[in-house]
Amino acid sequence: MVSPPGFSLWLVDIELPAGGELRVPARHGDQAVAVLSGRLRVGERICVARGAVVIEAGAGEVVLGALDDARIVHMGPTDPAVPTDGLNGAPSAGRSVHVVGPRGTYAAVEPGRDSHYFADSTCPTCRLTLLYTSRTHEYVSETHSHSQDELIHLLWGELRLGSQVVRPGDTLAIAADRRYGFRSGADGFGFLNYRRDASQQTVERGSPPRMEGGLVNGLVAVMDTA
Repeated sequence: MVSPPGFSLWLVDIELPAGGELRVPARHGDQAVAVLSGRLRVGERICVARGAVVIEAGAGEVVLGALDDARIVHMGPTDPAVPTDGLNGAPSAGRSVHVVGPRGTYAAVEPGRDSHYFADSTCPTCRLTLLYTSRTHEYVSETHSHSQDELIHLLWGELRLGSQVVRPGDTLAIAADRRYGFRSGADGFGFLNYRRDASQQTVERGSPPRMEGGLVNGLVAVMDTA
């Protein structure tokens, strides 16, 4: 479990055996479950490997059952209250659970790159962001910051932040407005990125921040949801 003292987000890396259940209590914030392997049943729906389940605040108790031995990453906020004062305002009523397929909701897939959102804070009824992004070659990011706390969970490859080396299974907890940049290993990387509300990114110090999300950044609408 990743839950730094005083940080607004948490993450749990779980091995769930076939027949096992993950029970989310009735009172919770907007949470996400990324299915790395195996399949989960959510009511009458099934989330396959490389898909995700978005559990909106106010959806009540939710039970996710493993149909196979499954590896999942469960993420959420320490505060169960729904964000109402963020960049996209308060979500509307009608909380539910979304099952999102491996293609996500918005995607940018090209040689050497696969990025797709499972949620990008624009859903009418929830405000979380869950992004998978990867490169299959060495990559150096721009130094930048985000206006929301974030978790980066490395699935494969390697990241370097100064002298710090991040390896598969490691998680970075990065505070809002903290500037950072990273360099990947020679074979690239793939990671999950979670935030509880809409965010803006600032690259150059003093430059206008730019909104983050799928459509606003030119990703293709896929909407692989149920």
